[in-house]
Amino acid sequence: MSVPPWESLDLGGRAPKKAPSLADQAYATLKQWIVGGDLAAGVALSENDLARRFSISRSPLREAVRRLQDEGLLEPSGPRGFSVPPLSVELVRDVYGVRRALETAAAETAVAIPRDAIADMRERLDDQVVQARKGDLAPFNENDFAFHDLFVAHCGNRLLITHLDRLRGSLRRIINYAGRFTEHTMASCEEHLAIMAAMESGSTAELRHTVDVHIRGVTERLVATFEAKVG
Repeated sequence: MSVPPWESLDLGGRAPKKAPSLADQAYATLKQWIVGGDLAAGVALSENDLARRFSISRSPLREAVRRLQDEGLLEPSGPRGFSVPPLSVELVRDVYGVRRALETAAAETAVAIPRDAIADMRERLDDQVVQARKGDLAPFNENDFAFHDLFVAHCGNRLLITHLDRLRGSLRRIINYAGRFTEHTMASCEEHLAIMAAMESGSTAELRHTVDVHIRGVTERLVATFEAKVG
């Protein structure tokens, strides 16, 4: 029986971890390029060119592309081609409309959030808000998704969580393009404080309401930013 390489074992040595496949590696790299803006929207990409660039066959590349298409990060373009979809106000509204539907649904059933996790997040959030008010926006913005994950992870609906995870690349792409501005971040700080208070109260109705208000606010602020960039 062959022994798995050391790199594939977890720290406890109890079970081998599955090494990333060629498709996984191509998927992760392409996603990073798209979200970071390194692949321009609308530029035609071909299977053959990318397969050569990754030094892989077309089969794993197709698998990577299929996953990215499922996440809305690539779209078909000509025979055997594809491209990054353009960013637009319509895309912002579509992506954040789905996020709002999923996260408000998660909030309605997030009844088992551990109290110690809530207390820890409260401490982190309060510190991040203090830093933001002093002009350092990075701690708050870097913790944005982790904050939302606190209630989403405890909604009891794995399918919902999976769909939100698939949406995250598009969310990051939009935010990276729009930028993080002081007014936007400070408004989000206040909305996060309201969500935090709802989690502390244990009221799922209040949690749903505050999440809804927050995502609506983020959507309109991003739409205004996109319209200003286009205009």
